[in-house]
Amino acid sequence: MKKLKSIKLLCLFVSLIILTSGLAACKGDSSKTDTTKPETIKGEAAKTEKKEVELTWLHCWCGGGAGFPQDQVNNPVAKKIRELTGITIKMESITIPETEKLNTMFASGVLPDFVYAPFWGSNDGEGKILVKAAQEGQILALDPYLDKYPNIKNNLHTFVSKEFLEFHLKRPELGGKTYFMLRTPASPEDLDNWGYGVFARGDILKALNIKPGEIDSSEKLYELLKKIKAGNFKDANGKPVFPGGTLHNGWDYRTYLYSWSDYYLSSYRKENDKIIHYLFSKDEEEKLMFMRKLMKEGLFDPEAFSNTDTMAKEKMAVGKLATVGCHAYSVVDQCKETLYKTNPEMKYEFLGPLKNKSGNIQTQVERKGASGGAVTFISATSKKAEDVLRFLDFMNSEEGQMLAYWGIEGVHYEIVNGKPKWLPEWKQKMDSDPNALRDSGIQIMREFILAYTKWPKPEEEKTEYDKWLEEVAARAPIVVIDKIGANALQEDWPKIQEFRDAVALVNYRDEFIRAIYVPTDEEALKILNAVRETYKKAGIDELTEYVAKKAAGRDDIGW
Repeated sequence: MKKLKSIKLLCLFVSLIILTSGLAACKGDSSKTDTTKPETIKGEAAKTEKKEVELTWLHCWCGGGAGFPQDQVNNPVAKKIRELTGITIKMESITIPETEKLNTMFASGVLPDFVYAPFWGSNDGEGKILVKAAQEGQILALDPYLDKYPNIKNNLHTFVSKEFLEFHLKRPELGGKTYFMLRTPASPEDLDNWGYGVFARGDILKALNIKPGEIDSSEKLYELLKKIKAGNFKDANGKPVFPGGTLHNGWDYRTYLYSWSDYYLSSYRKENDKIIHYLFSKDEEEKLMFMRKLMKEGLFDPEAFSNTDTMAKEKMAVGKLATVGCHAYSVVDQCKETLYKTNPEMKYEFLGPLKNKSGNIQTQVERKGASGGAVTFISATSKKAEDVLRFLDFMNSEEGQMLAYWGIEGVHYEIVNGKPKWLPEWKQKMDSDPNALRDSGIQIMREFILAYTKWPKPEEEKTEYDKWLEEVAARAPIVVIDKIGANALQEDWPKIQEFRDAVALVNYRDEFIRAIYVPTDEEALKILNAVRETYKKAGIDELTEYVAKKAAGRDDIGW
């Protein structure tokens, strides 16, 4: 699942991580039976001087701006925070890929005071860029400040896998220093089930007399796409639909390929009792040929891999995509204010779940402890670093978290029998206006909570979207694997840096996508094999053998 996310996550998140995390925080949890305050909601804000200051914050996650309140500065929660701390947050979002924004930002040396960005590993994507920036002194090391800000210290990395902490967040090149604040669940019970998969417009399934659960393999999905194409279905504007598609930047085409997936934890595979790197699995060729087939037969949005966030939203707003691969929260976020209001009959339904190579449903796989997500970091050149820390410490205090989860007492909620409860008039407003929570300033503030938790939601307070998300999660429950990903074993290989340097310019995802569009299968395989050859010359066979030997005799390694 890490890999699934990392392509991200892929997006993210997605990826509307801002909205999704907000919804997740509201999401009910059947394992919790009352609304007693979660254990992590505690702590007084650090005793620091209050002063008026404006901080710049970049939400470096595609789609994140959708969660910004219309009035960033004078919404009720922002005003309350300013009243208590003197701090005003000026928010900025992105419309280009996260890696592009980060590279541009660090190359220019012009950074906001603090940033929220994806970090799914330190060896590729955003994480690699961030680690390099930390090594170059562009990101502030937090260690000298943590004792002064107890709520940051107490909530920092409370539920992170040992593997991710050691090999990514605090990898040796960082000298043991803490640069990144990973936002994690407070406990295993707080893990978010994103509900990854393929979703199909309900009206089309109904017209074809197909039940969502019947589509449980990539091949059956292919047959469905053909029927959709033959059916000449239209979008809300009367224009032809694309049978298959994704949101921005091809996120997440891999959901169409679940039949070649499994509960993987690493880049290595165990096939026929032999350890191989995944690039050399026949699965990669079969996945490539499957995607080429979808594209060649007109079954997939030809712009899927070049969709901007805006383009994806426009397509979702009119039901242009008969099926879409992403996660359930994004479907809700993309459609609740557009398609679902104008054409409620087009509501998307969760297909399958599709089954993987092992015959199990393909679902979200998690290690015991978070292994990636969103990090917050502070610019080393910011003159307001202490104010950023002061703000984050406040948001992770009991008072700050109550503002982020519930808003203002007497305005948004009241305490009944020791428990917070929405005020009736505010609840009515949220029910009638899906943007009320966002524009109150409550939702966005949850992004600053380092160890987020879930407040059990009474059944009577759940929206139709809450119930739908729960339904998806119940059909594809999270699988937790308490093992170390095999990639961790390669870290002390003597030639690891030499290997990484040799393959640094090869972006397999980009090459895979390029191969989807070339005229012939032979040309496509040539591209795939060129990548393999680069890895072979870099020493992948020796590295794989090294990992296999280290894993031999251990039962705690996950492939």
